[in-house]
Amino acid sequence: MKTNQQYRTPTGYPNILIIYPDQMRGDCLSYAGNPCIKTPHIDRLAYEGVLFENAFTSFPLCSPFRASFFTGKYAQATGIYANHYTIPLDQDFLPQIFREHGYQTGYFGKWHLDGGKIPGFVPPGERRLGFDHFIGFNRGHHYFGSVYYKDTHQPYTSRRYEPDYQTDQLIDFMEGCQADPGGRPFFAMINYGPPHPPLEASENYLGLYSPEEVPILDPVPEDAASRWAAREFLAKYYGLITCVDHNVGRLLGWLDRRNLVDDTVVIFVSDHGELAGEHGRYAKKNYHRAAMHVPLIIRNPKRFPAGRIVRSIVDPSVDSMPTLLELCGFPIPESVQGVSYLSHLEGSDIPTRKAVYYKILLEMEGPERYPVPERGVRSLEWLYVRDRGSPIALYDLKEDPHEMNNLAGSMGYLDVISKLDNLLVDHMVRTADDWDLGAVFPPHDYHTYDQGDRNVASLLEHAIIEP
Repeated sequence: MKTNQQYRTPTGYPNILIIYPDQMRGDCLSYAGNPCIKTPHIDRLAYEGVLFENAFTSFPLCSPFRASFFTGKYAQATGIYANHYTIPLDQDFLPQIFREHGYQTGYFGKWHLDGGKIPGFVPPGERRLGFDHFIGFNRGHHYFGSVYYKDTHQPYTSRRYEPDYQTDQLIDFMEGCQADPGGRPFFAMINYGPPHPPLEASENYLGLYSPEEVPILDPVPEDAASRWAAREFLAKYYGLITCVDHNVGRLLGWLDRRNLVDDTVVIFVSDHGELAGEHGRYAKKNYHRAAMHVPLIIRNPKRFPAGRIVRSIVDPSVDSMPTLLELCGFPIPESVQGVSYLSHLEGSDIPTRKAVYYKILLEMEGPERYPVPERGVRSLEWLYVRDRGSPIALYDLKEDPHEMNNLAGSMGYLDVISKLDNLLVDHMVRTADDWDLGAVFPPHDYHTYDQGDRNVASLLEHAIIEP
């Protein structure tokens, strides 16, 4: 891991709190206009902070997003081309930089940057990328009876729902930070597994929404079976989101009680969305809006105007690192490829980027194989996607916001395709992207989900049970 010289950050710098639910769509929130879902606490963040309406992640997949978020670089530069691989340590990482500037650093939840192990012990030291306090695990989604680790191989578990006890762990960390004799701020991040499937939660959340009341969009196929399946999925998915919202409320309540609202930058973001039956598909790893569009809210009342809505397009995967560093006045490493959106937080409407550059890299084998890699350009006006040989998708987003009318084969759009193709080629050259880059399956110590279930069951036999 690269390290810069050691700094000591004076008191008065803001705390940083990053709340990161996994696989949360940008439109499945009340503030976004969803007429069904209840998310009062995330709504509060949006009303008191700065809301980015057009935040799109360039690589809609868990591990690549995390690597980009911590480095400010695209997948081809981070060394994480797909899920379940170990991130190379010879680069600059966001938490490490904040630690070097004197911050107390803490991480809670799923890591997914340390290979293919389930649940996986991430040892203290450089493999935690600058987080000194770490309660979590490498990989997996077991929301009841989950296993996590601290600083040894001793497994821990709780009888409670995973986001509930993880929120307690984060609050305990932040509470402990307040006793620091040097008054150092904290840099804390929590990754909630939900609403990523499996769609598990307590019955009061799973039964909160009925499939009949859940709205679905036109991209869901018109046959009755597909539309009902999408409604059933979304009803449970919404329940998990409302549970996440409940825990966001607990975190905001703690900041209120400790009078830390003005002194804390809160970032709410996700790595990718969920297709939820749209275009006949589920999950992510896809160029459609449902997979790429994510929530992005940043609140710091002392510095940013409440209720501001940013309509310019941003990519939180690569753009968040330079933004947070610029916000605190810390040097941005030359390796960073993202663009700071701090000017938007401060009130500017001048776009910081023309487009978000979609990519899925080659993966020939394995459960997430992708033998035909894709690259694309998403602006506010167009979505253009191609493979190595030819264009495969073009959507006019002004006329067709649900991306249903593919214009890639229409002769009348050759000039548009040429212009977007040139933009894409220029981006690939500037960022050293290449069609031949790909993940070689399997990664080190890869576990299937069945193996992971067996591992967790075995570890639970001698896990320490915490509240």
